[in-house]
Amino acid sequence: MNSVQEQIDNTPMSGFQVLAVSVCLAINMLDGYDVLVMSFAAPFVAEEWSLSDTVTGLLLSSGLVGMALGSLFLAPLADVYGRRRMTLWSLAAVTAGMLASALAADHTQLIALRFLTGIGIGAMLASLTVVVSEYSSRRRRTFSLIVLQAGFPAGALLWGLVAVPIILGYGWRWAFVFGGVLSGLMIPVALAALPESLDYLITSRPPKALEKVNRVLKQMGKVPVKELGTGGQRRAQRARLGSLFQQGRARNTLLIWVCFFCTLLVFYFFMSWTPKLLIDAGLSQEVGLSGGIILNAGAIVGGIVLGLLASRIRLNWLQSGYALLGGGLLIAFGLYSGVLSAALILAFLVGFFGTGCIMGAYAAVPQLYPTEVRTTGTGVAIGLGRWGGVASPTVAGLLLDAGWNSAELYFIFSVPLFLAGIAAFLLRFRI
Repeated sequence: MNSVQEQIDNTPMSGFQVLAVSVCLAINMLDGYDVLVMSFAAPFVAEEWSLSDTVTGLLLSSGLVGMALGSLFLAPLADVYGRRRMTLWSLAAVTAGMLASALAADHTQLIALRFLTGIGIGAMLASLTVVVSEYSSRRRRTFSLIVLQAGFPAGALLWGLVAVPIILGYGWRWAFVFGGVLSGLMIPVALAALPESLDYLITSRPPKALEKVNRVLKQMGKVPVKELGTGGQRRAQRARLGSLFQQGRARNTLLIWVCFFCTLLVFYFFMSWTPKLLIDAGLSQEVGLSGGIILNAGAIVGGIVLGLLASRIRLNWLQSGYALLGGGLLIAFGLYSGVLSAALILAFLVGFFGTGCIMGAYAAVPQLYPTEVRTTGTGVAIGLGRWGGVASPTVAGLLLDAGWNSAELYFIFSVPLFLAGIAAFLLRFRI
């Protein structure tokens, strides 16, 4: 057991590995807040600038457009320039976008700045997923990946609890200042504690690659290696979309794309519009904002439970069950969104089950592909999925302006979750 991968796969995780995973988790928690702060601010931005539901939907979608483009076009560059470097560049872009959003003079400027922030977030999400996968042991890998994705709603929950009194007490602009400061503080943390991907070093062979790999192995308490093997000979495949359809990977690639697209479409509709729809249904501003926080609490618990069950039950079966139950609960939420107790309970349950398929997909996708196309495969899957998230807030705004009520809206958005459940069930791999 001398190779780098064998040592990581088959030995207990060291403190250094746990720290690497924890740094990625902390960054993802900030991303959760940075993405969803717009949903907390939307009712107040719309009121201040007298925006229609359609324009509000564009505001909610603009960051997601940036995330989709960042995942598709910038995330694959991490296979070329390094996953650590891409994460640091992205954190800088997110910090700038958040702070500048607080100074927006109108909705056009805010749309542009949310787009910039989204590009930074999208560019780094795939790298975080890959680094966690590579630094986790085989035994802990699926659980670590699910915990990483649970960090997204955890950040929205934790920092949302802070953002709500900030918005209510000082105005929505200060919620963006708060997020920008947090992202900026994460840059020195990442500089000090986020390691470069070992698979990137082995495959891309930057200067002194062997020395860098052995330095990291020493920090992990592993045995140094004398050579890096033949990883560099596989570089030609990197970052090519066609490689995701070679060697029998086409079926799983298409199915995992369906999982990402459909579940993210529903997730961002529910996360973006639920606070405003609860307020429009007659509940107070505090309850409307609390609905979004409770949804994230359900997502955290549901993700952790899924991670624990994944060691006993096939991951794609869990994905499927979560998605199908989430679809049914989404319909129920639409019917009872105006009833306080029912709305809050159902918000928790939709978060619990409705996000399970997303977390399962995030846990599965880096394990579908070999090292040289892993970030590309992960980034493309996330990027295509983001287009579902991009479309849903704007489509929902158009439907509301066209006269649809909230019950009809939640019913139509339950359909993609049912489709995701079927796609997950048909995946042909075991994790």
